[in-house]
Amino acid sequence: MLDRPSLLLDIGNTSIKYAWYTFPNNIADLQVMRTTLDGLRELTNDAASCWLCSVIDDDTNERIKEICRQSNISLFEAHTQASQYGIVNAYSAPSNMGSDRWMAIIAGASLCDKGNQINYIAIDAGTAITCDFVVGNQHLGGWIAPGLSLARTAVVSQTKRVFDEHQDMSYLTLGKNTPQCVANGALAQLLGMLSQACNTMQQKCTQFEIYISGGDAPLLINAFKKIENSDNSVNLNYLENIVLVGLAKVAHEYLAGND
Repeated sequence: MLDRPSLLLDIGNTSIKYAWYTFPNNIADLQVMRTTLDGLRELTNDAASCWLCSVIDDDTNERIKEICRQSNISLFEAHTQASQYGIVNAYSAPSNMGSDRWMAIIAGASLCDKGNQINYIAIDAGTAITCDFVVGNQHLGGWIAPGLSLARTAVVSQTKRVFDEHQDMSYLTLGKNTPQCVANGALAQLLGMLSQACNTMQQKCTQFEIYISGGDAPLLINAFKKIENSDNSVNLNYLENIVLVGLAKVAHEYLAGND
């Protein structure tokens, strides 16, 4: 079955992203695309197997399983582990961590593998922004907060006479009208989280990488670099989809063991 690629699926709260992985290619060389449930059937017809990371409802997951059964391909679901590929999870109950966060952690470990020095922060800036810290193969814990759009929506939905025009931004500035204040306030919160993540990590180790993914990632990276007091020595590595890279790692290791 190695003559056909593996289909990697990341099903989040708002969309379905996918990529093809052909063993033994570099797991970071993924072209990320979007699809719908109706479009999955055609994709599975061309796949040797399907690797799924989903945080959506069980009914949707059952539909995907049925599509794979009808296409006669194996479906592998990502589940959070107490430890995997040498990375130890900080959670006492690993099943309480979303599989998307665990795949992000696995992706970071795979990309940061430089001998014994595996220190990194894995950030996925989507509907919610998640931030996980790993030092020396040990996951230390993490944070979860509203993403940019969710933070802006929360302000206008819970306050009177505050409104948002959902205008685009490219950097942090001071708002001169209410929509600008809402937009920049939300961005400032996320940049504060990123700055605090760097400060926290610098207390744990001298060298580390940051892997950042998700729809808000390009804006965060650009805005962070423009902050006057930002640490230019921080290595910000953009990934279009960190969850799919983690899935590719899992698929690669499985296929390597069954080659």
